[in-house]
Amino acid sequence: MNKLFSLLLVVVLCFSCNGKVEDSGTLVSTNKELYEAIKNVKAGDNIVLANGVWEDVEIKFVGEGTENAPITLKAETPGQVFVEGVSNLEIAGNYLVVEGLFFRNGYTPTSNVIAFRTSEEKVANYSRVTNCVILDYNQKQRDKDDLWIQLFGKHNKVDHCYIAGKTNGGPTLRVDLKGNQSIRNYHQIVNNHFGPRPRKGGGARGESIQLGSSFTSMSPSNTTIANNLFEECNGEVEVISSKTNFNEIRNNVFYKSEGSVVTRHGNYAVIDGNYFIGDGVNKNYGGIRLVNTGHWVINNYFYNIIGENFRSPLAVMNGIPKSPLNRYNQVTDVVVAYNTYVNCKSPWQFGVGTNIAQSDVLPKSEIRSARPIRTVVANNVIYNTEGDLLPVVEHDKADGVLFKSNIINNSDVEFKDYNGGLQNAKLELKKSF
Repeated sequence: MNKLFSLLLVVVLCFSCNGKVEDSGTLVSTNKELYEAIKNVKAGDNIVLANGVWEDVEIKFVGEGTENAPITLKAETPGQVFVEGVSNLEIAGNYLVVEGLFFRNGYTPTSNVIAFRTSEEKVANYSRVTNCVILDYNQKQRDKDDLWIQLFGKHNKVDHCYIAGKTNGGPTLRVDLKGNQSIRNYHQIVNNHFGPRPRKGGGARGESIQLGSSFTSMSPSNTTIANNLFEECNGEVEVISSKTNFNEIRNNVFYKSEGSVVTRHGNYAVIDGNYFIGDGVNKNYGGIRLVNTGHWVINNYFYNIIGENFRSPLAVMNGIPKSPLNRYNQVTDVVVAYNTYVNCKSPWQFGVGTNIAQSDVLPKSEIRSARPIRTVVANNVIYNTEGDLLPVVEHDKADGVLFKSNIINNSDVEFKDYNGGLQNAKLELKKSF
C-alpha cells in the first residue's frame, strides 16, 4: 500500500501550488488584450492572464512553438484565474502549454470545454494542459451532452488537473481518432484527479475517460492513462472505456467508483498496477471487464470489491460470433496474472453477459455465445477473511481458460480447484504502513 499512499500524496501536492508566475511574459487583463496577444504570439512567448474572473471568453490558442521554445498561456497565479460564463478553450498548433486555469460557474458554447483542435484540419500536437481545474462546468440543459476535454492530434498531454462534477451526458475526457492526424497518437493522461461524478442515469455516455469509438476501434491509439486518482466516478458502468488498440492503463487508483475499466472495443490493452478500492457493501463498485483480444491484466490490486456480473472484480465477457464493430467481440489470447484480490466476493467471473437462454426471442446476431478462448489466469492471489463458495463463477463454461499456479486463502471453505490451477494456501495480510 506504500504505492497507493505515494500516489495520493502526489495528487494532493499537485493542487496545493499557490505561487505567482515568475517567468517574464505578456500580462493581459481583458479579452481583447488576450486575443491580440495570441494573434501576435511566437515561439518562446508567455501570455499571462491576470488574476480574477474572465467571463464569456472563447479562447483560440493557436501558435507554433518548438520543443525548446514552447508557447505558454498561463495564469498569473495558478488557481486564481477563473474562467466563467459561456467560455471555452481550443488549442491548435505545436508545442503549446496551458497552465493554471480554473473553469467554473458556466458552460461551454461548443461541444467541449477544452479541445485540442480549432477545426477538423487544425489540431494540436506536442501540447499540454497542466495544473488546471474544471469544476461543475455544466450545461443549463441537463439532457444536452458535451465533453469537458477532447484530445485530437498527437503527443499531447493532460496532467496534474482536477476535474469533477459533470452531471450531463458525454464522457468527461475523450481521445478522438478521427483523421490520420490523430491515429497512433501517444497521448498521456497522467497525474490527474478525476473527482466525483454523479450517476448520469439512462445508460451510456457517462464515462470518465473514453478512448476512441466503436468505429475507430481497429485503429492504434497508443494512449497512456497513468498515476491518476478516480474518486467516486459514478457516471455509468464504465469509468474508463478503451475502444482503440495498444492503450496502457497503469498505476491508477479507482476509489469507490461505481464502474469498471473496460476494454469495450479494440485490442492489446495493458492494464497494470492499478488499485480498485471498494467498501465491501456497495455492489456497484467495479473492477476490470474484458472484451476483445490480446490484453494483459497484471499486478493489479482489488480490495473489498463485491460487484457481480458486469461489475465484478474480473469480468470476462462472452462475445457474439462474427460481431459487428459496435457489439461484443470474443475474448481471445488474454493474460491475467500477478493480481491480488482481498475480500472480493466471487472475484473471477467468466461468460459475463451471456444470453444464450434468450436465443428463441433474440436475433442470432445478438446472441453472446462465443466463450473466452486461449486465455490464461496465472499466479494470482485471492485472500478472504471469510470463505467464498464460488471464487470462480461460470455464467457459461470457462473451458477455454487455463488456470495455473493461483492460490487462495479461503478460510477452510471448499472450492473447485480447476485441475489444480487454484490451490488453497495459508496467507497472512499485514499493513505495510
